[in-house]
Amino acid sequence: MVLVYHFIYVIRIDWLHWSVISNSYLFVDFFFALSGFVVCHAYRRRLGSARQVGGFLLRRAGRLWPLHLAVLFVFMLAIMAINAGGYHPDSLLISADAGNYSLASLLLNAALLNSMGFYGMAWNGPAWSIGAEFYTYALFAGVVLLAGTRRLVPVALVLSLAAMVVLLIVAPTYMNSTADYGFLRCIAGFFAGVAVHRAHEKLRGLDLPFATAWEIAALALVGLFVAAAGTGPDEVRPFSVLAPAVFGLAILVFARDAGVLSALLRAAPLRALGRWSYSIYLIHMPLLVMLGYGLWLYGEENGVAMREPIAVLGHMKNLYDLGDPWLATALLVGFVVLIVALAALSFRLIEVPWRDHIGRLARNHEAGGRAYAPLPPRSVLAAMRQSR
Repeated sequence: MVLVYHFIYVIRIDWLHWSVISNSYLFVDFFFALSGFVVCHAYRRRLGSARQVGGFLLRRAGRLWPLHLAVLFVFMLAIMAINAGGYHPDSLLISADAGNYSLASLLLNAALLNSMGFYGMAWNGPAWSIGAEFYTYALFAGVVLLAGTRRLVPVALVLSLAAMVVLLIVAPTYMNSTADYGFLRCIAGFFAGVAVHRAHEKLRGLDLPFATAWEIAALALVGLFVAAAGTGPDEVRPFSVLAPAVFGLAILVFARDAGVLSALLRAAPLRALGRWSYSIYLIHMPLLVMLGYGLWLYGEENGVAMREPIAVLGHMKNLYDLGDPWLATALLVGFVVLIVALAALSFRLIEVPWRDHIGRLARNHEAGGRAYAPLPPRSVLAAMRQSR
């Protein structure tokens, strides 16, 4: 949904500007809440010392940083090559400290400091959420270490509610905050997910009657909320700050894994999309920029104005107009297929090897330097995972 949302704000496809799609930036908040749920489940009892916290942060860095740096590096080379050619739109110009592709913002992006308000959106724009996520991990580890598991829920609720209130008061775009108040946005969603996990633990021993009906109701609630939260990214309503609560309720229902929709989500293609989702998220924007550059080149070479100001939901946007909405839709389908294929490849070649390698470093750190050992072959690891 985030991929489609970004695509239709680059290339004109009028019939896809439904409220749910035009407000799909909110699904990043679903990711934050789900991340809090999963990380709380996996680590809340494994952060009792500074050494364990160090191992946790190493694992989180190993999960986020390698792919982020790889994509950022390749994207940097592509932008440098375009600038070296000297034939490009002004929006792709590299500068020292201003614009979308400045050297200053490159360093901030590499250090995952791209959601702290130091700079606007730059380079791989969606990666702001990765930076926010990493430093929220560090905050979570500090909370568990200092407050302990017994006081984790009240502290998590205070942090989530406080972040939502601050966003409501100071953030000009509420829950569409990114490079300015993105860190607070992540705190709101992540710690809501932490609280939801503890609620799930309390309820998991109880039966959920009419589980499918609950799942359908949760899905409908999410759809209605996203549709009503604004009119695209330029008109975000204040109640959008309730996104962590709405997504948290949906996660609480689907965590029971008891209804027909949960069974459908266990289908192999959807499980594969889940594995590749991080790569899909990080890869799509640089390639979308390159697609826009290709369309610009085509227009320049053929004397055709490909990019024009177009009214989208009452706001003027500079979009590439292919003239035929079905041609643009076919381009979107092909783009999605390409991104998914590349994501499967990057998951295998970058995400998994680096995650496993840095995971070994984390175990070695936790054991005081006495546990580093090579992993068994992948076939053995696969058999171990299946046996679980």
